[in-house]
Amino acid sequence: MRCNSVCVLLQNDVMPAYQASAIQYLVDETAVEIPLVLINDDPRCVQDRSLQYLLGEARSWGLWLFVWASDVLTRTLRGPPAYDEPRHYTSVDALADADVVRCSPNREDEYWTSLPDDVVDRIAAETDVALRFGFGLLTGRVLDALECGVLSFHFSDIREYRGRIGALWEFLDGESTVGITLQQLTDRVDGGRIVAVEDVPIYEHDTFDAVKRRQRTTVLGQLLVDGITTFNDPTSDPFTPASLGTYRKAPSAIEVLQFVGKNSTNRIRSVFSSRMT
Repeated sequence: MRCNSVCVLLQNDVMPAYQASAIQYLVDETAVEIPLVLINDDPRCVQDRSLQYLLGEARSWGLWLFVWASDVLTRTLRGPPAYDEPRHYTSVDALADADVVRCSPNREDEYWTSLPDDVVDRIAAETDVALRFGFGLLTGRVLDALECGVLSFHFSDIREYRGRIGALWEFLDGESTVGITLQQLTDRVDGGRIVAVEDVPIYEHDTFDAVKRRQRTTVLGQLLVDGITTFNDPTSDPFTPASLGTYRKAPSAIEVLQFVGKNSTNRIRSVFSSRMT
């Protein structure tokens, strides 16, 4: 198995800075090329979702909606953190020579999407692997059409923690590390074959934002390099984990209160610590 060319799947014309950095690191550190970028051109948005779906989503998030709203307000007033600042794909040198294809995916249901057959055929003809930074939960032919499949990050070790809000559960459980999994996608949510996995530390007085920043800025590029190395090494293959962590949708009311208490306390400590140094 050889993996020399990558198709990057983007949700729109801009991506967070950490994704752009990981893509650039991959190209700088390996011999891979990126000849194709696929951008989600679906004009539908949240207003097109059914009322039943929207109400169900709101109920499923529970009190976490207030945490999310607070984060949105903070970003609106102060701007996003540096690792999450928007980068237009044309500003990423690694994508400079790529053909850009815009595609409206097929909605299989309220959650899953698939790519049109002609788009899948082109991706498979021109590239060895796809890197998913958009298009939501993907299913269909694209998962098996490429020699090395479709890769995606999950911000936990899927053998221990699966589901929404990566790193939250490790933060609440007082873990000393949190994983990042580069997985080869299957039809199981956060249940793909593991291509590469790495841990980053969680320090005693970390805020949740500090944990997320560390995940996104320290190892993603190297995980992509490790993943390409795995595909190009005849003695290595992605592996199916012996067991998977429990899938968690959203924190309970008690867990949200625990999060607010711990995160607020650590934020205050970090403020006082920075003023004393």
